[in-house]
Amino acid sequence: MVPKIKLCGIRTLEEINIINNFPIDYVGFVFAPSKRQISTNHFASLKDSLRKDIKTVGVFVNESISTINYIVDKYGLDLVQLHGNETEDYCRCIIAPLWKSISVKSMESVNVLNSYKSPIGFLLDTYSPTSRGGTGETFNWNLVKGISNTHNIILAGGLNEHNVCSAIKTVKPQVIDVSSGIEKDNTKNQQLIDKFIGRVMANDIK
Repeated sequence: MVPKIKLCGIRTLEEINIINNFPIDYVGFVFAPSKRQISTNHFASLKDSLRKDIKTVGVFVNESISTINYIVDKYGLDLVQLHGNETEDYCRCIIAPLWKSISVKSMESVNVLNSYKSPIGFLLDTYSPTSRGGTGETFNWNLVKGISNTHNIILAGGLNEHNVCSAIKTVKPQVIDVSSGIEKDNTKNQQLIDKFIGRVMANDIK
């Protein structure tokens, strides 16, 4: 099965115009402090130009519940992606379908996802003591081998055209999430997107 594709960290109209030409399913917009952060007003203008069948995902880190729900309600986010220390009680208060990020360091960290019931999916990302995603580094995929049999898995963490086939074969995620792996000079690059999607869609992924 070919996984769905999410491109994350979109910031400009030029990037929107590029990704509108590709068969992707989700686009991530970062509202948390980071080099890819955008404002809600900027998001609204980008969303207006986004192809209508592509779902929007808002990325937040330890944001207040009221702020997230306000943005979801006013700006029409399709999904919420939580990258902080949000608890199950917190997750239950979010009005949009959500993905909870799990930073994978060991089997113990992977088992944390069993304490959650509200998320419709779990985004598995590389652990970093200084960053919440977007590190450009991979983790040991064997730690999560088979987990997609029982959970809806979004695989992130250092994916690019060179390793995405191995990642898919090992983890068998429902969704592939990429950001830095399709960037050149800190912007999304059409050629890298084309190569990445080509590898994901390749017939040799089983």
